[in-house]
Amino acid sequence: MPDPDLRLKKHLSPLNVLVFGGTGDANRIASELLVRFGTHIRLQLSLAGRTSAPNLPDGIPVRIGGFGGPDGIIKSLKTDRIDLVIDATHPYATQISNHIAQACDSVSVPCIQYRRPPWVAQTGDNWVSVPDIPAAAAKLPTLGHRALIAIGRRNLHHFNELHDCWLLVRTIEAPNHPFNLANGEWLSARGPFSPERELELLERYEIDVVVTKNSGGDASEGKLIAARDLGLPVIMIDRPDLQDVDYAGSIEDVVLKVAAHHTAQ
Repeated sequence: MPDPDLRLKKHLSPLNVLVFGGTGDANRIASELLVRFGTHIRLQLSLAGRTSAPNLPDGIPVRIGGFGGPDGIIKSLKTDRIDLVIDATHPYATQISNHIAQACDSVSVPCIQYRRPPWVAQTGDNWVSVPDIPAAAAKLPTLGHRALIAIGRRNLHHFNELHDCWLLVRTIEAPNHPFNLANGEWLSARGPFSPERELELLERYEIDVVVTKNSGGDASEGKLIAARDLGLPVIMIDRPDLQDVDYAGSIEDVVLKVAAHHTAQ
């Protein structure tokens, strides 16, 4: 049942909401909306299909596969009569977020972009901020020689020329771009990762520097806590800019915005 303060007008038709996912947050947002609004909302979750075995929420229709750019998204918005879009893709998935924003603007469909808060350096952290992955690869040899690379499986080729560095590359699935891992090891693993597990990993592989994106959230924060405990430098890749759409920084904020869109119909 919806919360008393979020009851939607019964005479209104269900709000058609398309959630773009690819993160655990997207699943949680979709599930929370279904619980809070019930039959007052009609949900569809869209995944790009980059992970072969994604975790899927129960009771929510899921579309897997790309749209073919903004034009494909526009066609889907019109065909499915979408009233509201929620962009809960990864904070670094800039291309799809740009396409979503362009498509929604073209057909005047409101878009809420959800971005969980970024990590903030704590006392004892030794973070070196860089603007992008090429800059991270360039900075790495100046800070260490045995690195944990935790940036996902795309764009790893930027690390190909680091012949004097040993790389432990951790991804959910194998890298999908040409990548020379002759001087290192690939580790397949899916979070969440506890600080204790991360500490053991860093010590076992004698890691002396960590490379990561500022994704935020608890699931992968453990490596930052472990690096802090060991006094290791962390190369932190800055977040890209947000698109020019409505923004929500928490799941509860998303819920409130969805309720406002429905009552404004």
